[in-house]
Amino acid sequence: MDQQHRLLFLTHRYYDLQSLRFAPVWAALLALGAAVKWLKISSTALGPAADWSVCLAVLAVEGLWYWMASLYYQRRFGWLKPDPLRLINQRRRGPLFFLFWTSMLAWAVYCGLHQSNAFFPYLLAALMSQPMFDAENPPLRRIAYGLGGLLIAAAALANRFAHLDGWVYFSSLCAVMLALGVADHMLLLSLLGPASEEADA
Repeated sequence: MDQQHRLLFLTHRYYDLQSLRFAPVWAALLALGAAVKWLKISSTALGPAADWSVCLAVLAVEGLWYWMASLYYQRRFGWLKPDPLRLINQRRRGPLFFLFWTSMLAWAVYCGLHQSNAFFPYLLAALMSQPMFDAENPPLRRIAYGLGGLLIAAAALANRFAHLDGWVYFSSLCAVMLALGVADHMLLLSLLGPASEEADA
């Protein structure tokens, strides 16, 4: 990626690459899911007070982490005014993108008529794989998001056809989102270079 494309990508995706801000949510959900799966902890046994306490604790940790992460990014790399039209100004997609979403729309209509809840995991996987179709993204990021969406769709298929209890899909979703957040953070660090006390993104 040359310097011009690097700067263009950073100005358009500066905040998108800060997805590590949501890491506590995915880590907490993964840990809670593992506790339910392996330690056989059920919400009915703990009671509603414990459920609310856990939810509020996760939200509090996420809120604190998000605030601290925002300060970290602003102090290390600077602040960039978000462009409200950045989604509209994205590069035009190729025919593969429109073919993909046309098939997804047809599948959504079919599932809405026959199986209303069967489509959601695949829609989520399709939404997650959006960076794969964006030509501005570096090849590694496009591959990472494509593989992430494919893994989530494969986990949903495994739960459906192997009649599993949903743990495979849930854990795959949390692990993929956490891994993509770390990958985006590493990409941001590599593109912005060394730290600067008075950086201006």
